[in-house]
Amino acid sequence: MSDTSIQDLVRVDEGLISRKIFVDPDIYRAELENIFAKCWLYLAHESQLPNPGDYTTNYMGEDPVLIWRGMDGEIRAFLNSCRHRGMRICRTDVGNARQFACPFHGWTYGSNGELKTVPSFDDSYFGDLNLAEWGLHEVPRLANYGGFIFGNWDEDAGSLDDYLGNARWYLDVVIERAIGGLEVFPGGQRYSVDGNWKIASENFVGDGYHIAQSHGSAFTLPARPLNPANPFSSYRGTLTYYDIGLDNGHGFSQATLAGERIEVDRMEAKELGPEVVEYVEECYARLVKLSQAHADFYAWTFGTLFPNFSINNFSALRPIGLMLWTPKGPGRLEVWQWGATDKDAPKILKDRVRQDLIRNQASVGILAQDDTENFEQVTASTAGVIAQRLDFNYQMTLDRKPVEGLDQFPGFISTYNSEENQRRYYRRYAELMGGGEGAQQVYAGPKLAARG
Repeated sequence: MSDTSIQDLVRVDEGLISRKIFVDPDIYRAELENIFAKCWLYLAHESQLPNPGDYTTNYMGEDPVLIWRGMDGEIRAFLNSCRHRGMRICRTDVGNARQFACPFHGWTYGSNGELKTVPSFDDSYFGDLNLAEWGLHEVPRLANYGGFIFGNWDEDAGSLDDYLGNARWYLDVVIERAIGGLEVFPGGQRYSVDGNWKIASENFVGDGYHIAQSHGSAFTLPARPLNPANPFSSYRGTLTYYDIGLDNGHGFSQATLAGERIEVDRMEAKELGPEVVEYVEECYARLVKLSQAHADFYAWTFGTLFPNFSINNFSALRPIGLMLWTPKGPGRLEVWQWGATDKDAPKILKDRVRQDLIRNQASVGILAQDDTENFEQVTASTAGVIAQRLDFNYQMTLDRKPVEGLDQFPGFISTYNSEENQRRYYRRYAELMGGGEGAQQVYAGPKLAARG
């Protein structure tokens, strides 16, 4: 990276961000060091690991990780790399195993990460290798919030609760609304995009501004919309939307705060039959037990937990979309995505939400193709010499105060559309990349119940 500081490139107070941060290889390397090696990163949902021996794989930055429920029932995460010569020990996405043998030289590891056996131990090492020192490298910090499993390479990092901050209030909506708990659909999707990971992540943290232009054609199709309470919905006429900026760079977008979404679900449930009507009412009642504000909120449209975990939560009658924007270089990312729904949702609903996810947010879905085209074209048009002399503009609603009269909802409540969430996202980015002012902001709202 050049002598230019990150504060010169990310001028959030002016609403200006240099295009260099999306293409510079030195900046990208610094992101891996200062963000992906120090932040809490989403790894898996506990429903993907119900039994001893179950495992799934993921990445933390560019480091491959193995998330494994041990034979003792405890979930751990390890660098997916043999300690001998670095070979990936697990080469499948999901499965069940009591142990893994490295396919290169055969070092074998148990589900607690211990090195169990080494071929030719007596003949080649003459018993001199201390097996206890050469187990798998474990992710030192692992935490579970309502079934969502996060890991952190930084042993000195603050707690996951502090990292999530007031985003926990909103995560509780999708966690507590789920009857029987959330359940991730079997399988997932993974595809490559020639784009920078931040462009995708910030799109979901609060960019409702692109929807009419980028996805306008989707609303003309005779297909069930992914968001039944979208701005083009025929259910209620004009709905009032807000963006919600949160601690530590997190944010959610296109939220309604006056009970509109439950009314949309109630109307649609009538078309699906009495079982679905009863289901929607139970979802609503579960949120009322949290608070009336939670029930009025009911769902958001899309959002991002900094740095790269996005969640769609359109409705109790739609899939929960879980997306990771996995960095593979300054100009390349992999999209990892899964769908989830309530474990005890009616079967008719489970079948429909799977179809919704495939039709809309899958790699060849109506909406995902629009988004990935944007991500690729923005990155490509930013890579040139002249383009890198310019800034991106994030000045929408700059210096505007939060909407008044909504104090029951944590965070900075902006009008819709706004770029407040993106500015907050990049303020956190600059704090971490600059090596200063990076202390976590601690949630100071209503006391939340601790989660295991």
